[in-house]
Amino acid sequence: MSSNTKRAAALLAVSALGAMIPAAGAEAAHGKGGDLVICNHSGYMFDVYADGPDAVTDDLAGSFDECTDWAPLAPGSYDVGFSLRVPSQQNVIIQVRVKRDGRVVYKVFNGEGVTKAIVADGRTTRVDLFIPRA
Repeated sequence: MSSNTKRAAALLAVSALGAMIPAAGAEAAHGKGGDLVICNHSGYMFDVYADGPDAVTDDLAGSFDECTDWAPLAPGSYDVGFSLRVPSQQNVIIQVRVKRDGRVVYKVFNGEGVTKAIVADGRTTRVDLFIPRA
């Protein structure tokens, strides 16, 4: 076997080993994950989910100020979806507040919606759901 062939075989073996290492090393690099907290402040019943590197669901079944605490979740971008558990004959406005690291984003939805949330290692991202009183 020529030295070029040996060198190519060695590089191929190292490449193959490197392709396997990130799967095991990725968890160590990310630490313990982050928290995603979703709270219902209206007393209405909501179904909620988060879909991203992990996927989780819950029902916030009508208790005022009931929260779900999904932790730890893998870091990354999540779609956070929510809807009323019981369809309403009325037009229901849902106000959403997303808070993380002192930053706050407000959004308004009609009956259901999906918003983005970022989960980071050692951080808490909070999503609050409100239905304003008429």
